Amino acid sequence: MKSIKKILGMAMVSLFAFVPFLNVSALTEYNYEAWQAPETYGTVTKIDDNITNIKGGTNISGFGPYSKVSTARLEDGITEEIYIELDPEKFEQAEHFTLGISLGADEAFESTGNDYVTETNIFTQMDNGVIYVSPTFDSETRIPVTEKGVYTYQYNYYIKDGSVYTNFKLLLWDKVIGESKEANMDEAPLVTNETINPVVENATKVRTVLFNNMAIANGVNVYTTLPEKPSEEIPVEPVEPTEPSEEVTTPDSTIEEQNPETSDSIVLTIGMLVTSLTLVGFGVRAIKKRA
Repeated sequence: MKSIKKILGMAMVSLFAFVPFLNVSALTEYNYEAWQAPETYGTVTKIDDNITNIKGGTNISGFGPYSKVSTARLEDGITEEIYIELDPEKFEQAEHFTLGISLGADEAFESTGNDYVTETNIFTQMDNGVIYVSPTFDSETRIPVTEKGVYTYQYNYYIKDGSVYTNFKLLLWDKVIGESKEANMDEAPLVTNETINPVVENATKVRTVLFNNMAIANGVNVYTTLPEKPSEEIPVEPVEPTEPSEEVTTPDSTIEEQNPETSDSIVLTIGMLVTSLTLVGFGVRAIKKRA
């Protein structure tokens, strides 16, 4: 009984040790129903349960389909991930789109009539066979994409030293292939509404995830969940055929005759096994008689 309790105790300790590594907050799910496209804002087309195709609109502002499903709040730290398919072979020269995220306040401002505070934008464009992903707030970062895949556009927002900061990462499956600098959102060239109070005093949540400035004929495929990473096949080197051996094979009986120790060891092993079983049998009988 003590040993069972000990095993259960060790199992519980292992479980509690693993709990901190679990992801307790789920990321926003950008499925087909999450996107809106009012008149002139482009189109949202369901390809299948995991893929939504998004195309730009014809409105003067250049706004495209957008989503307001996120409930992430700045006080908890914000991480938004949008999974986008990029294929250099399907982008024409200079085709591009921008994907931005705006932060909002809990209530509308009297000066503007809405809750908009500020935003960050990521610009994606084909240039001479390479797709470049560029945070507009970081002129030094231009992430090249040369491989087809479903890329994670990861937007991060958090409070540090009393200010709101942002950071962007581009991932291919589980690998970060590029990252922006850390930027203070109170500083240019981030987009901020100058008619309202500073960002840090008002921004509380994700307001809108918005496609805009879209000039790409086939649109953009957005995935609800990230597909599994393709398996990496290990290349097998071809083996050249060898010349047949001229050695004469010997029948098993001949081998046994040439190696008498082999047969002797087998016989000896069997004999020892029989003897052991016999002794065990006698032992059992003796115990029964005593009982």
